[in-house]
Amino acid sequence: MKKLKIGNIELDNNVILAPMAGITDLPLRILAKNGGAGLVYTEMVSAKALVYRDEKTKKLLKMLDKEKPIAAQIFGGDIYSMSEAAKIVRDMGADIVDVNLGCPARKITKVGAGAKLLANEELVSEILEAIVKSVDIPVTIKIRIGLLPGQNIASEIIRIAQNCGVQMVAIHVRPASQGHCGEPDLQSFAAACSNAKIPIVANGGITNEETAARFLQIPNCEGLMIGRAAIGNYSIFKRLEHFINNGSVLPLASKKEKIEWLKQHAKYSMEYYREKNGLVTMRKVAHYYVKDLPNAAKIRGMINTMTALADFNELIKFI
Repeated sequence: MKKLKIGNIELDNNVILAPMAGITDLPLRILAKNGGAGLVYTEMVSAKALVYRDEKTKKLLKMLDKEKPIAAQIFGGDIYSMSEAAKIVRDMGADIVDVNLGCPARKITKVGAGAKLLANEELVSEILEAIVKSVDIPVTIKIRIGLLPGQNIASEIIRIAQNCGVQMVAIHVRPASQGHCGEPDLQSFAAACSNAKIPIVANGGITNEETAARFLQIPNCEGLMIGRAAIGNYSIFKRLEHFINNGSVLPLASKKEKIEWLKQHAKYSMEYYREKNGLVTMRKVAHYYVKDLPNAAKIRGMINTMTALADFNELIKFI
């Protein structure tokens, strides 16, 4: 598989960290980049909040040079705020602007954004055309295969995206109604890829080499996007890159490696958010590091109450 090129940006490999709301913050992105991710995404941010100069939203988009290339994902349901937000994220240092057309969360869809836009192809076209015209960096989109099981909206959205100048489409291969559960719809994904003239990246249900292989055999699938399977498991990027290039499987991360990642995450999180807020912020992902360890339930209880470095050090001793 050749290296993935998005517009004028060539990635080091074809394995990408997916944007995840409330998860892909700066500390986690650094870990993913160190683990070999060819591209990392910010968590999705509200276009309107950016246009209104909301400071909390802008903090979500703090980016470092060592993360590059980096994509910033925006969501919204109107042409003006989306095109203006694209300019803002470009000016903040993003190398790629990504448009969320797949989030099924009610708080997103009720404002006409995310997966809700898939039902309005005319508006999708208008938004994408405006964004592409507004910035001089590549524009990509992340979509769902459809809204309901058996539905394939992706093929038409890809056609629209191509016509608007979008440079890459990532497809979560489950319908929006299923969230993150259920089997990926490989048949619909293959159909969506068949006539694509821009790179298509697979997302959803990719957790290891075996699940990756199911997508890699589909013509025109040019990359893999890893979400929850990457949390606390950052060597997955190098392992999948090795599998793509060599066809062989590298060893899984050891307990020692996972604990070291947890320590690094705590360090980065406390540096970025300060001690207490950093540890509290980590709670939503820390259980991924320990899910396969003995006494995982007790460890999770310790994670959910840690507010100081001393608490974290006790947790490490217990593990």
